[in-house]
Parts: sequence; structure tokens; C-alpha cells
Amino acid sequence: MNRLNEKSANTDLYARISQASMTESEREVALNALRNAEGLVNGTLWVVNGAKRLIARIFEKPANFKHSH
Repeated sequence: MNRLNEKSANTDLYARISQASMTESEREVALNALRNAEGLVNGTLWVVNGAKRLIARIFEKPANFKHSH
């Protein structure tokens, strides 16, 4: 999902929570759950992207690599 769609999806979720028929305490629980989920997803994406960069570095050939033959 691209950044634009993520932002509109997040805005839509927050709007739905604010418009839903629930008590204020239920609304706070829902908002906290949404924030926690966003944090978990962001953390997971950070780890995955870091692993991708690390793997790419491990397998890339150095520019000045020469055979010793």
C-alpha cells in the first residue's frame, strides 16, 4: 500500500471510530488499539526494511573486487 492510501485509510479508520455509537471509554479503547496496531506495523516494517538492506549489503559485490588468479 502506498503512503497516500495508508494515510487515507488511517484517516478513515479514525473517522469511523469517532462516528461510531459507543461510550467515550470504549472510544478511547478503540483509539488506543488502533494506535498500538499502527506502532506494531511500523515497527515490523522497520525491521523488514532493515533486514532487506542488510541482506543486500551482504550479497553485493564490492566495486574493486579482483580475482587473485
